[in-house]
Amino acid sequence: MEKLLFTLILVLAVGIIYLITGRNRRQINKIPEGMAILCQPPGKRYVVYALGVLAVVFVGIFSILYIMDGAPREARGMWSLCVAMAILLLIVTIFAGNIMARECIYFNGDTIQIEKAFQKPRTVRWQEIRKIDGSFDNMVNLYLSDGTKILTVGIGMVNYELFCDVLRKKRPETVAVYYRSQVYESPQKRILRYGTEYYILAGLGILILLEYLAMLLLSGEENPLRGFSQSEPSEWFSLLFAPIYGVACLIFLFIMCNTRVWYSEEKMMIKHPIRKETELYWRNIQRIEAVTAVKQGKRTWKKLRIYTKEGVYKISFAYLTHGKDDFMAEVLKMVEKYEIIN
Repeated sequence: MEKLLFTLILVLAVGIIYLITGRNRRQINKIPEGMAILCQPPGKRYVVYALGVLAVVFVGIFSILYIMDGAPREARGMWSLCVAMAILLLIVTIFAGNIMARECIYFNGDTIQIEKAFQKPRTVRWQEIRKIDGSFDNMVNLYLSDGTKILTVGIGMVNYELFCDVLRKKRPETVAVYYRSQVYESPQKRILRYGTEYYILAGLGILILLEYLAMLLLSGEENPLRGFSQSEPSEWFSLLFAPIYGVACLIFLFIMCNTRVWYSEEKMMIKHPIRKETELYWRNIQRIEAVTAVKQGKRTWKKLRIYTKEGVYKISFAYLTHGKDDFMAEVLKMVEKYEIIN
């Protein structure tokens, strides 16, 4: 049994190293000469892989405890279900991560080469792009003359700024039309909220809780707490992790859904859990103080303090990442419009 466990751990470690290094090398080697790559950062792919690996490790720990307990017959159904779910999740995350790695855009001063999973590579010349929408501070969509959307690029992608610079140089007329449409666009309500990655983590915790409840139902025990009362303190972690983590994720999801900032050209609405919603008009703001921090050699927004006659209001960007760049662009525009002290 010890040799089997050692072999499984070794195979898992080799697989993780291959996922991290092998795909990156192939992606770099595929870059055509004289072109730059636009793709999702490797860190996002590592997070996807890590979800599957953590599920396997989590189930592996329970499997070791199960085998050390003598592999009781009545628990084999639950154990088999956990192993199958972990393997399935690992396969899905590896598949999703590889799809992310295959979807790349190569570009230079003349053409854009688009490669997507399960599709043939497509080459488009910069002159064929006739329309742009979205936001350069977040995500940009590119269209052909017939209205066909060919590409969507986001600020988190590798070489995003370089791609936007080339786009501005090669299609100045199209970019000018885009900026004019932004100026004359009717005022709309926009939002600043928790990043999507936090919703994914909360969803993973809720899935673990649901799987735990399903195992309890399948076990057929009339009193599930009896096993906990008879267990040793060393086993409490394995018994309590799933329900505590799941409940914590439910609470976190409630906090995320009730923490956001809506804003328009007239005002902003700040919402926090339990507290009363706060309405702030831009014209009533006396001072705005921005706190920045250096992260990975780049200065980023960390916190915002807003001063009015009624009090001081704080907005933290530690977790409110979705729409942050658009929100700060709006703040800077309103500071200039209403001559707010900063």
